[in-house]
Order: sequence, then structure tokens, then C-alpha cells
Amino acid sequence: MPSRTDKIISKGMEKAKAVKATVKGIKGVFKTLMEQHGEVSGLLRRVQKNTDKRTELWPQIRRELLSHERGELRVVFPVLRQFEETRHFAERHDADAATLESQIQTLDEEDIDSAAWGEQFDTLVKLVTAHVNEEESEIFPAAMDVITGDRAEELDSQFMQAKKAAMADMA
Repeated sequence: MPSRTDKIISKGMEKAKAVKATVKGIKGVFKTLMEQHGEVSGLLRRVQKNTDKRTELWPQIRRELLSHERGELRVVFPVLRQFEETRHFAERHDADAATLESQIQTLDEEDIDSAAWGEQFDTLVKLVTAHVNEEESEIFPAAMDVITGDRAEELDSQFMQAKKAAMADMA
């Protein structure tokens, strides 16, 4: 179970992403996705800075990353695939999501206390960071250009339902 400090740091990063989204005019599902990026980024950093947190935080990080990606794959990117301007992002996202899932599987197969796990975790952090940067700097702004704010809000509730379903599948 994450400590109170872990939760505070994670939620602080989530709130910072929410402010950034608002400033950039990002709404609905894309704002939610940015908030979740902030939350998981905070958890990833905690594990990198304190290896004693691996056992405690890895299950939550794993669930958050997998359910987030699976929710995006089920709800968000099929919509973006419908538009010429964002179709290439959806195709690239599919490949990135597969790479992230594969890296998570690699971590699951390693001893969490080993140096190899730490190296693989660092690789995951780099993948997540690149993925988040691409989504927030390129994909979400392009998506807001082709999808109305109302549609982004509709997608938000659909994404959250898909994410919850993905979490339930992992239980």
C-alpha cells in the first residue's frame, strides 16, 4: 500500500498536469489522461529514488499503466483513427502500447529485488516518459483540433469505464 507521502507526491503531480492541460486548452478525456500521466509519473519517480518502495508501489504502477493503456486502446484511439489528421498517431500508439505491455511483462518475470529489475524499470520509465511527452505535446493538441470539447467530455466517461473494466480484469 502506498504511503501517505507517496500519495501526496503522486496527487501533486496529477494536479500540476491538470493545470497544464487547462492552460493548453486540453479538455475532457485528454485532461484526464494528462492527470493520470502526472500521477503515475510521481509513482515512477518514487521507485527510482527509493528502491525500498519497489514492492510497495510496483503493483499500483503496473495496474495504473496497464488499465490506462487498455482504456486508451478501447476508447480514445479508435476515435482518433477516424480522422485523417490523427490516424497516424493512433497507429503509432498501438505499437507504443504493445512495447509498454511487453516491458511490464519483462519486469513481472524478474526478481523485484534484483539489479536487473532496476535496470528494466529504468527502461520502463524512459518508455513511459517518451510516450507521455508525445501524447501531451503532439497527440492531445491534434486531437482537440479534430474533436469537439463535448465529444472529449463524452469520451472521458467512456474511458473511465473502460479503465475500470481493465482493472477488474486484472484482479
